[in-house]
Amino acid sequence: MANSPLRILLVEDDGSIARVIAIAMQQLGVPHVLDQAYSAEEGVELWDRQRYDMVLSDYNLRGMNGIAMIALLKSQVADLPTILFTAYDDAPVRRAARQVGVSHFLAKPFMIDEIIQITRDLLPARFSELGGQSG
Repeated sequence: MANSPLRILLVEDDGSIARVIAIAMQQLGVPHVLDQAYSAEEGVELWDRQRYDMVLSDYNLRGMNGIAMIALLKSQVADLPTILFTAYDDAPVRRAARQVGVSHFLAKPFMIDEIIQITRDLLPARFSELGGQSG
């Protein structure tokens, strides 16, 4: 996978939020491909076709929620870097996210710079390999 673009899966059912995140990801500073799914089930289908370096997901999705999807993906790749974002920032959701091994939890609203920096921090080797700054 050396020097191949960073592959990121974004799972977000709100098109306007997904567009903002997609635009913001242009600030990563390394070659990347951002694929978007509008449901957890669609995210799993994309994952089954091709693996990703990182998964970004909303918690509240139609059908399966983001935590259940991340648990399923992490059962296949335990060290998969994941970011879960949600407007439901409460103790049970945070606890469930921790239990499945979510790498980073972001409460909405969040600053776009935060998600960019967290992505860089979670993938320092890939950023270095692609000639970018990880921190």
